[in-house]
Formats: sequence, structure tokens, C-alpha cells
Amino acid sequence: MNANFVIIGLPASGKTTFLAALWHLIEADETECRLKLDSYEGDLKYLNSIAEAWRTFREVPRTSQVGDIDVAIQLVDSVTGSKGRAFFPDLAGETFDVQVEARRCRPIFRKNVDADDGILLFINTNSRQDSLSIVELNSMMPPDDSGDGTADTRPSASTVIEGEKEGDLTASVQAEWEPKKVPAQVRIVQILSDLLRSPFTPRKRQLVVILSAWDVVASSRLSPPEWLAANMPLVDQFLQTNDNSFVTQIYGVSAQGVSLDNSEAVDRAAKLPPSHRISIIGPSKSGHDITEPLAWLISTN
Repeated sequence: MNANFVIIGLPASGKTTFLAALWHLIEADETECRLKLDSYEGDLKYLNSIAEAWRTFREVPRTSQVGDIDVAIQLVDSVTGSKGRAFFPDLAGETFDVQVEARRCRPIFRKNVDADDGILLFINTNSRQDSLSIVELNSMMPPDDSGDGTADTRPSASTVIEGEKEGDLTASVQAEWEPKKVPAQVRIVQILSDLLRSPFTPRKRQLVVILSAWDVVASSRLSPPEWLAANMPLVDQFLQTNDNSFVTQIYGVSAQGVSLDNSEAVDRAAKLPPSHRISIIGPSKSGHDITEPLAWLISTN
């Protein structure tokens, strides 16, 4: 059995950091992991460079900074001998932004999705926009006409100011809505709903949701499914409503292990084997093995 998995996610959702940690984990053999490296397709220099950045607590360069790179890693299950191919389509989350905003996708992505046996969807738990309350969102909206013939012209977060001279506002224009303002969870639901219709082939899919930067929200004491329901209810409701299209498992993953802005935490983490910085919490257990979600996908095919 040779299963194929496609990795998707918006910009800065944690895909590249996950790949860097995964590449180190399956090569270094520092800690037990169920899946082993069988082969790879893509730029070995790129894989080694992001893994080295990850090991040395440097910001892992995103694909949009280095150009489009397709990477595929062939993995073998050390327990069952089953194989799986994880395909990272160009890794740049901007690709998925284009899919939402311009309604276009790359032919190679459609081809790999049509051939996939499972999907890994990355969601960044440290997304401020999607955690705003209705009150906070309303405060960012353009002011409404009061109805008495006078409009509130005070500048707001969504106002474009033109002709400002020495503190004087000579004119103001309300910024028009544009697709770039769509919240993350709306984008995620759009990407998932696209898979249910042409040009993709609608069918039942295995879906792993990776909640990245889990260390940021771990203090909430919520399980990954509870966090998704509380913080991204639109995504949670979509998955529950479409359980005939997606068989879903949800994991909380901290691939970096610490915030790179926290020097004390970095110093403590530097004393550990790099693989031990990784943490994952899944449906049945927690630990350092971030091949677990892929192992689940392989086992269900």
C-alpha cells in the first residue's frame, strides 16, 4: 500500500516549520518515531537548510521568500511496513490565498488532490484576527451615517486618509471591502468546500487538522478539538456538518517548541536534543513524534 497525502494551509500556518522538524526527526534518529524515511522528491539542499535553521533557533524561511518548491517525502511505517507519500505543494500559503481570492489553483495541486488518500490541514492557533470578539470587530468597521444628515467622519481602523497636512484631515475615504479582508477561518472553510466540487473530484477524504504553535495556547487546558470549537467555530461546524465528506482527526503541534522571542526559553530548549523540543497532543497520547498524524492516515488506507 502506498498512500498519498497533500499538505495545505494559509500563509504562516506552520507548514514549513513542521516540514523542517519532520525532516530532522526522521533523519536524526534521536527519539522514537513510527514512520521512517524511505525516499524524497525535491530540493535536498532546501530541506537541509530549513532543518538547520530549525535546529539553531533561527526563523525558518518561508517558501515565498525562496521561490516555489515542491517537496514530497516517502515514509514507511516501522510497524506495518505500509508506505505513504507526503506532498508539500510549493509550501507557500499565498497559493491558497489565491485560490480563495481569485478562485484559481495550480494544475499540479489539483492533480495531487485528486490522487490523494488524505490531507493535512494546518491552522495557526496564534491568529489574532480570528480571536477577536464581535465588539472588537465592530470597533474596526467604518462609522455609519447617523441618519440625521451628519456622518461620523472620525478616522477608524478601516479608513484611508488622504491629503493629511500638519495634522489636518482635509479628506477621508472609506476603504472598500476586498477579498484580502476575509478572516482565516472563512478562507479555510472555502478551501475545504472547494474539494467538494469541480474541478476537484468529490469523495470521502481522511483529514488531519494540525493546530500549529500549540505551545501558545496549551495553558488554556483545552484539548485540540475543544480549542477548534471555541476559537474557530465556523471550521468546526463545517467539519461536523460534512462528516460524510471528511473523516477528521485533530492534533495540537508545537514543531518549534518555544517562541524565538523568548531568550530564556530558547536557552532552556538548547540543552535538549532538538527532537525533544517537538511536542504533539493527539486523540490518544502526547509526545515528540510528529509522524503520528501521517501514521494515522497510512493506517486508514
